[in-house]
Amino acid sequence: MTFFQHRSINSSPRCSVFESASILCVGNELTEGTTLDRHGRYLSRTLGELGIPVRKIALIPDERDLFLSEVKALMQQSGLVIVTGGLGPTSDDLTRDVVAAALGAELEYREELWQELQVRFGGRQIAEANRRQAFIPAGSVVLKNIVGTAPGFMTDWGGGCVVALPGPPRELSAMVDQSLLPLLRQRLGIRVEAVTRATAFLIPESELEEALAAAAFDQAVWGTRVEEYRIAFALRGGTEQDRLGMLARVVQFFDGFRIRSGEVDPVALVSDRLRDLGRVLVTAESCTGGLVAKLITDLPRSSEVLWGGVVSYCDTAKSGILRVSPATLGEHGAVSRQTVEAMARGALAISDGQASVAVAVSGIAGPGGGTVEKPVGTVWIAVCGDTRAALTRAMHFYGSREQVRRRSAVAALLLIEDYLT
Repeated sequence: MTFFQHRSINSSPRCSVFESASILCVGNELTEGTTLDRHGRYLSRTLGELGIPVRKIALIPDERDLFLSEVKALMQQSGLVIVTGGLGPTSDDLTRDVVAAALGAELEYREELWQELQVRFGGRQIAEANRRQAFIPAGSVVLKNIVGTAPGFMTDWGGGCVVALPGPPRELSAMVDQSLLPLLRQRLGIRVEAVTRATAFLIPESELEEALAAAAFDQAVWGTRVEEYRIAFALRGGTEQDRLGMLARVVQFFDGFRIRSGEVDPVALVSDRLRDLGRVLVTAESCTGGLVAKLITDLPRSSEVLWGGVVSYCDTAKSGILRVSPATLGEHGAVSRQTVEAMARGALAISDGQASVAVAVSGIAGPGGGTVEKPVGTVWIAVCGDTRAALTRAMHFYGSREQVRRRSAVAALLLIEDYLT
């Protein structure tokens, strides 16, 4: 990771009321290895930008005694202790009880939290167990959950404070951005810094770095954070017009398709856009083997935006299920504009009007199967709808078979987002 080490400007170290922080991630799925912890890295990076170093990141199972002893130990080590997970309504959601016990506080019922929960359920009957989510340690500040149902909280104690955040990643990141960071900045006396954020997809870090350097203005400061298939970057310095101009120049290097404003996740971006527009997607996948549909169904409420999908790997599946003409396959091949557009139209047709947007992907993931005209890594993607012409794009990826498949799925999501914009 790199943070604002390019063209640095003079600055003095920030003085923090929290000398350090500790992060405690709770859940059997974390200690059993069935779920990879991403919260520790995300929170460590976020706190680091505020000048709060993270002293320790720990993973523990849903065991009350161990949980309690760990919270107490971390309170002796750090002024800021952040706990993730365990805020649900079930008996193994222990965070409220454990944090209250560690602080020597009572749990306090907040009627407004119960009312908000009822609104969130939209009039549906709520199990009495959900009332647990309306209890927080006495004297706590509520951290609103704008994505899910479980509120978080921040509770002061003599040497600092304890923060409880929900486990689901989208809920946690939204709560951090909307509720926790403003509170921490206020306590630290940090002025909100003017920044322009964006996300680059499917671009090598070295190429993005060259584009940023070429597009920079005087006193520009930027930094990047590299993840599996995307690079989040932030521009600081100058005026907003300076930063937006720099971003526009960066976009020109990559034709706009691979750059999105803000720090965004393509799966959430597409799911939210479909939901906002009242559209439903159907997928037709060849080389990605259902990965596009899988990524969408990783998010809750995916049935609202995904009708279903077809994995049409062989040509006979493309013609038999999606009604792609054998003549089209014979003349242009399975990896072609004509074929993916026909696949998308066929997927839309078999949904019988229940889907209004279709995406199709066909490519050569390797390691074999490439030709001079269509080398390994060649991928065609098409998106069509019930009211507009198809939007089609050819991509050329490098890397292993899995990397080509993953990058193809991300490119498909970006093309869907472009189509819906």
